[in-house]
Amino acid sequence: MPGASTSWARAAAVAAIVGGLTATAVPGQAEPRAAARGHAPTAVVVVSGLHNPRDVQFQADGSLLVAEAGSGPDTPCTTPGTRCFGFSGSVYRVKGRTRARVVTGLPSEMGVRGDGTTAVNGAIQAEAAGGGTYRVVYGLNGTPGIRAALGAGGEAFGTLSTAGGRVLGDLAEHEGRYDPDSVDGNNEVFSNPHHFVRDGKDFLVTDAAANDLIRVHPDGTTTTEFVFPNNTLPTAASDVRAATPAGRVQAVPTGIVRGRDGAFYLADMGGMIQGLSRIWRYVPGSTPTVLATGLTDVTDLDLDPRGNLIALSYGSRSGSPPADSGPGSLTRVDPRTGALTTIDTGGLLKEPAGLAVGRGGDIYVTNHTLSTDGELLKFPARR
Repeated sequence: MPGASTSWARAAAVAAIVGGLTATAVPGQAEPRAAARGHAPTAVVVVSGLHNPRDVQFQADGSLLVAEAGSGPDTPCTTPGTRCFGFSGSVYRVKGRTRARVVTGLPSEMGVRGDGTTAVNGAIQAEAAGGGTYRVVYGLNGTPGIRAALGAGGEAFGTLSTAGGRVLGDLAEHEGRYDPDSVDGNNEVFSNPHHFVRDGKDFLVTDAAANDLIRVHPDGTTTTEFVFPNNTLPTAASDVRAATPAGRVQAVPTGIVRGRDGAFYLADMGGMIQGLSRIWRYVPGSTPTVLATGLTDVTDLDLDPRGNLIALSYGSRSGSPPADSGPGSLTRVDPRTGALTTIDTGGLLKEPAGLAVGRGGDIYVTNHTLSTDGELLKFPARR
């Protein structure tokens, strides 16, 4: 998937797994404080000092879990084109005033781009699985062969696994075996699992680099649910980046959430081209349909208390890291009509990745997610 290699989802969201299930104190925690004043809504910094935070999810007990991709190995890679990894990833839990890492020692990989800049990859989404255990989906930014070259401990990348190391579904292996989006002319094997959600006893997982939705069955087998079709580049943007085939850009699917109507709603980043992100509605067994268009760089979705979709945009203009993609944004999407309403964030979102909406309508967003000084912001609902 050549075009996907320029997307944020592949550039950033890059022995056995050690899951330390003891809460550890985290330095640099900030008391909630106002992050902005004036006409924009007040944003509260709930946690700072997060290590490349990705998704944030509410759990059944009302707590929030943040997946931290970590900081790679103890000694950073420096040679362009190299990849190395360590065990600096974690799962961070917020419950009331209690804030701590409840899982540590998860795999974390650092890749060095040709210009010497780095990207960290690791845990992207985490959820409680009961009994003090957790499920985690790991990005890969590569192929099963690249994963194997990392050596012992690297087998978690590109999978949905437990924090203790048991693989529930191998999405990278699925891509390597089937390359489902080759039907769209994307003839390179590449995988970067992104988000997952339950569907009965199965899991549905988006693969941002493979451009598909994969079903993981209880026995660990995988099947292709559907392939996200390429999008058409506007004439004015035809020279922004290479695409396969010419004049097209890959979908790069990311967020997924189940709506009140039972359908699944999914987002794609539209190749990080301004205005090309789409939101899809999917009922298993039927053909997916496009609900909304005109968004940019959508990385995550959730529902507000009224059942509307909230979409988080990583940036506001064409371009991928290390280029500046502009400020992120939040948009309310009517699940019946696809109508879009901008939510004022006061320009505070910089490289956001994940969001979660509380029962009262408060919106939580991971911010500054390409650094070891990331934060979890809360935008209180207007009551």
